[in-house]
This record gives sequence, structure tokens and C-alpha cells, in this order.
Amino acid sequence: MYIYIDILLITNIYTNFFLLKTTARLTHTPMRNSKCILAALAGSLFSLVILLPQLNSALLLLIRILTAAVMIIIGFSGKTFRETYHIGLIFFFVSFIFAGIEYGITILSNSRNMIWHNSTLYVNISMATLIISTIISYAAISFFRYYLDSKNADDYKFTIIITHNGKTVVIDGIGDTCNNLTDVFTGKPVIVCGKNNISELFDKAELDFISEKDELKFIEGWRLIPFSTIHSDGTLPIFKPTGTIIKCPEKNIVKTADVYIGIVNRKMHAAVFNPKIL
Repeated sequence: MYIYIDILLITNIYTNFFLLKTTARLTHTPMRNSKCILAALAGSLFSLVILLPQLNSALLLLIRILTAAVMIIIGFSGKTFRETYHIGLIFFFVSFIFAGIEYGITILSNSRNMIWHNSTLYVNISMATLIISTIISYAAISFFRYYLDSKNADDYKFTIIITHNGKTVVIDGIGDTCNNLTDVFTGKPVIVCGKNNISELFDKAELDFISEKDELKFIEGWRLIPFSTIHSDGTLPIFKPTGTIIKCPEKNIVKTADVYIGIVNRKMHAAVFNPKIL
């Protein structure tokens, strides 16, 4: 059987991109598409070990760990060692699930177009099989994410640091599993703050527009999302901050969160977020 380098690299780039994006989703960690593509490209180069003579197991294990480390460092740059370590564990979990499902589908389809060499699986796989594998894997991992998110969080004190427009505010945070607000376009969670909490981030003129929702939708960086509570429903103005960090000294948590900030036109003593972000 022949190994086609273009198929080998393309399928690995596609798979690596999916694995990295899924890892980012599971850990609620922001990652730019440009970094994800670069990490996927770097990871795909390690698949070329399939072309080498048989290597010993210790060396192959080292290569696997090095491959994952390079991809994580490129895709999730700027993280602490502890964050990188946790992201790496989730990445290995995601890779294990996807590889198992893809290999199972290949076996069930009685495909003979595959080679296992130097701990690298080469499959002359059809695009349909690859897409089906991706969908099934994503569904399985999303179910696991849902299971984790459905667990109740303990009552701890949180601090939320929001940076935007070169300015920073530090506010108290409350974990509330009932806050299921997400941005309808990106699916990212929304932290709800009072207008008073973020007043230092914006000029007074821009803050005045928050209550004028018909005008707000024309301001760059802001948009409206629907919300519903027991007492009312309507639309909530949200914006994407430059950076958001959630801290909990009691649990030794320092988490960079990929979130939107929603603003209610009233005073709040603390921001409300869903603990699944952590």
C-alpha cells in the first residue's frame, strides 16, 4: 500500500484543528483560529515519522509527548505551567476519544486502506468517514462537557478582573448555575454585570447608550442577545472584553475565561457567572 504525503498531512491538519478546538471548548479557554491552524500544521509534521524505519517504543512515546507539547504551547500560548498542564491532559483525553472512534469506524467499514507504523495510523480515509468521525466524537465529548457542567458548584468567593480599552476593573463574582446565558453567535458564556461594575471601562457618553438599546446595536463591539428570567425577559447588551480573569483564592484558581460581558441597567454588588466557565 502506498502512503500519500498530501493525504497524510491534510487529514492530520484537519484532525489536529478539531482536537485543539474541542480542547479549547472543554476547558473554556480562548484560542485564536490563526494559532489553532499554526499548531495543527506543526502537529501534522510529526506524522511523517510513519515514513521512518521502525523506532523503539521509548522514542515513540517521547515523540508523542513532544508533539502534544508543541501543539499546546503554540495553540494556547501565554498560559501558566499549571494551566498548560491541565490543558494538555484534556488534549490527550480528546485525542484518545477521537482516535478510538475513527479507528472503530474504519474497522467496521472493513477498510484495508490503512497502515499502523511507528505509533502512527495512516488511513486513506474518505472525507465522509472523516466528517462522520468528527461529528460522533464531538457529540460524545459535548455530552461529557454537559455532564461536568451540570454539577453544582460550591459556594466560594470569586474575583473577576475585566480588561478593556486599556483599562481594568476588579469586581466580586458569584457562581450561579442558573446563569445559562450564552452569545447566540459564538456559544460563549456571558458574565452578567451591573452598569456600575464596568463604568470605569468606558466613557460616559458610551455608557449612556447602554440604556438606549435601539442605538446600542449601531455601536461597534456591542450587540444585543435575548434573555429570560422568572420575572422578565427582553434583550441584554453584551461586549467582548480584551481579557477576563476569574480568581478564587480558596480553591487556588486563576482562570483566563473566553467570555462576553452582559450589562444590566441597574446597580449590582457582584457579577454573576456560571461556574462551568471554570
